Amino acid sequence: MKSFDEALLRLRKRNHVDPAVIVVTPNGSKSIGPIDQRWEIGSITKIFTALLLAQLQHKGQLSIRESVASYLPKKLELPMNFEKITFENLASHQSGLPRLPPGMKLFGRSAMVDPYAILDEARIFRAIEETKLKSIPGTNRPRYSNYGFGLLGFTLERVMGKTYEDLLLQEIIAPLDLSSATFTDEGLRQGHSGKKEVGPWHMGRFPGMGGLRMSASDLSKFLLISQDREHELSSAFSETLKVRYRDRKTAIGLAWHYLGDEKIVGHGGGTLGAMTESYINLETGHHVVIFGDGNPGTLKTALALLE
Repeated sequence: MKSFDEALLRLRKRNHVDPAVIVVTPNGSKSIGPIDQRWEIGSITKIFTALLLAQLQHKGQLSIRESVASYLPKKLELPMNFEKITFENLASHQSGLPRLPPGMKLFGRSAMVDPYAILDEARIFRAIEETKLKSIPGTNRPRYSNYGFGLLGFTLERVMGKTYEDLLLQEIIAPLDLSSATFTDEGLRQGHSGKKEVGPWHMGRFPGMGGLRMSASDLSKFLLISQDREHELSSAFSETLKVRYRDRKTAIGLAWHYLGDEKIVGHGGGTLGAMTESYINLETGHHVVIFGDGNPGTLKTALALLE
């Protein structure tokens, strides 16, 4: 892709209303759109959750190879092999958990309105007992799981005795000085699906899988710091970026996804009203952030801008 103008044209053809785009290179940066407005970042939240996990291990609060079951109520009737799931399994999508908790549907006439808001503690515990693992934890190729990352954040609460939101803000957001990052709807950009205005998603007690809101400029700052070996969170970033699984088509760290020949690493996010992308070209030092509506085209545009 030759220019920002082409990127903007591609996104507008897909009904993205005033998207925010940032490209940073060693020689400078370019941006268009409302880069300082809060957006739903969806599953990009998973990178932050993984970083929280790594930082808590770095501080000696837990081990990523511990079983998560040891932090759940003893009265739960755990499914077969559930006790084998570690924090590392959850953060690398190797837990064997399905994509969604039992009983959830993301499709249908009303199911997309705010599907995760129903996930209170009682429903989560019931879902755990009703879960059938797709594979033995840690023994198969990654299977992407919102359920797994939701459970990761939920379990970190039980380890530390604080809400996930408070933990993330204290341990990660504050040291990174990401002033726009929040879990509230305050100042949130209006999302669109197609050309229709839609409301934001809320994650119930599973915010660690996709509940964070922030600006494109702060997400760009986050990507820059992820490569800074002098930052106080450098050890935690390094832990998350280690490849945990690799085959001919896939490489994954703790939340981070590597593309192609592992030259590009990052994550995307999607809710009903927002599509977001955050990727780094490790060879050139370029990175790109795109915040758009809940419509296609953001990933292809992001990768084109990294060329």
